Amino acid sequence: MDNLITELLDKLGPVLKSRRKAKLLLDAYWADRIALIWTTQQVHRAANEKRLVLTEAEARELLRALHLHHNPQYGLRWSAVAEHIQQSAQGRDIRQRELHRFLQHDVLTIAPPTRKQSCPTGVKTNSKSSARAKTSNDSKQRR
Repeated sequence: MDNLITELLDKLGPVLKSRRKAKLLLDAYWADRIALIWTTQQVHRAANEKRLVLTEAEARELLRALHLHHNPQYGLRWSAVAEHIQQSAQGRDIRQRELHRFLQHDVLTIAPPTRKQSCPTGVKTNSKSSARAKTSNDSKQRR
């Protein structure tokens, strides 16, 4: 949970009066809890494995749908994510070059947004760079 707490503190930092107090509260809150977090990066990975490319908006939509419709008795399984992606009929076929980069170099392909979407431009990421696969732009900003 330390990574989650650190991420939360980083995001909330600008509005926190005391980061130290917030950390103590979050540590106490998460002491007897766990959270399994799924990200759009994992949805993009599952789509690329199925030879599909999604926009960030499509990945978010699928992630929300998975959250609403998963079976809490079994949790959310990778196979359910892949199946949901295929059934959604979203995305486009992955190009040969993109597939090669994914298979050989573990580089995800994320489609740029359509004109109706208001999310930032799609980026290519290397999920090996962190446990939670940040976008390459985020990674460059941290360096």
